[in-house]
Amino acid sequence: CRGVMLRRFAIIATLGLASALRPTPTHLASALSQPALSRRALLPALAAAATVRPSPALAADALEQHTTGSYQVTFGAPAGWPVSEQELQGSRYLYIATDPAEPDSANVVLTFQPLAADYTSLGSFGTQQLVGNSLMPQCADRSGGGCTLEGYGIEGKMLGTDTLKGAYTYDYTIQQTGKAPRHLRTLFAVQTEEGRGRRLVTLTAQCYESKYAELKPMFQKVLESYSTSLK
Repeated sequence: CRGVMLRRFAIIATLGLASALRPTPTHLASALSQPALSRRALLPALAAAATVRPSPALAADALEQHTTGSYQVTFGAPAGWPVSEQELQGSRYLYIATDPAEPDSANVVLTFQPLAADYTSLGSFGTQQLVGNSLMPQCADRSGGGCTLEGYGIEGKMLGTDTLKGAYTYDYTIQQTGKAPRHLRTLFAVQTEEGRGRRLVTLTAQCYESKYAELKPMFQKVLESYSTSLK
């Protein structure tokens, strides 16, 4: 179903964040373990992007452009942050740029998720709000409530949404009890080829909330750097 797919992808997209906010919430682990993707489960995989603290080099707001070979995407990451690659189960793939000086406080993560041919646009996943909801921790109980620090030890807040180059963009925070609050900026895009869906792509830049004011201009440039030769 669409909901399961969105949830699963949002988890992948936030892989780095998951490592920083251990233990990973149960809803993330279960979504990643499901063999079939539904449209809603796909989005939450985004929230799994890695984390690293910015270095003084960030002050220059210098981006280094990176290409992704057969994925036909170009993206920018802070100059001097080495980029690593990781293949995940289910033909999913990650590119992660981290600051070698402090690899636990900020990062940039690009993720790819194969799509069925009928996923021809972001509208295939629902409204922008629905997609954004999948980025938030999912802790609904019988009362229908969401995650709170008091009740579940984790909560997220959506601060803003926008569009960029036909993609959805989100500005949000996630906090876990005993961990530093984190601020994330995420871009969602769909790659198509000859009118058929090919991949869901997410680009996330995130850091400690305490560093966000310093990194905000850089994070905006990271999202603006996204481009693909596939439409």
